[in-house]
Amino acid sequence: PYEKMKPFDVLTFQYSLHVEESDHTLRHCGFIGEHDCRKAFIEQLIQDVPKKGSILVYNMEGAEKLRLVQLAVQFPEYKEELEQIWNRMVDLSLPFSTGNFYDVRMEGMYSLKKLVSVFSPYSYDTLQVSHGMEAVECWKEYCHAEKERKEELYQALFNYCGMDTYAEYLVYHALKKMVE
Repeated sequence: PYEKMKPFDVLTFQYSLHVEESDHTLRHCGFIGEHDCRKAFIEQLIQDVPKKGSILVYNMEGAEKLRLVQLAVQFPEYKEELEQIWNRMVDLSLPFSTGNFYDVRMEGMYSLKKLVSVFSPYSYDTLQVSHGMEAVECWKEYCHAEKERKEELYQALFNYCGMDTYAEYLVYHALKKMVE
C-alpha cells in the first residue's frame, strides 16, 4: 500500500518497550503511528531502545527481527542502526519452543499469552484488544477515528502491545528465579 513495500510485507505501526534499568526499575514506552508511519517508527525506535544491553523479544526470527530487516531494506539509510538493534536481540521463546522448559499448565502451547498466565496472575482476557489481528483492525479504525474514539482506541492498542512486553518481563524473571 505504500512506497517500497512488496506483497507480504508487514506495515509496522506499533511497538512497546519495557526497559529494565540497572537499578531494576521498569520504564515503559511505546509508539503507535498512523498510515505510512514506518520512518517515524524507525526514528522513534532508535531513540527509545537503549544503546547497550540485551533486547529480549519473543519469537525473534518470526517477528521482531524479520520486521527490522524488512525496514532496513525499505529504508537503507537506517540499516546500520536497525542492525545494531537486531544483533542484540535474545529470543525468550527458545526454552519453550525447543522443549527445554515445559509446564503442564502450558497445555501443549508456548505462546506468550499462554505463558503469562502460567507465570503470573496476569491475562490478556481483561484487555479490550487481546490478540494481534484484533489489534490490526483496531489500528485501522484508529487511523480514521474522531478524537474521542481515537483516544479510546489508542489506549486499547497501547495496553495490548504493552502487555506483550510486560509479559516477557514477567516470564523472564520467573525463569531467572527458577534457575537461581
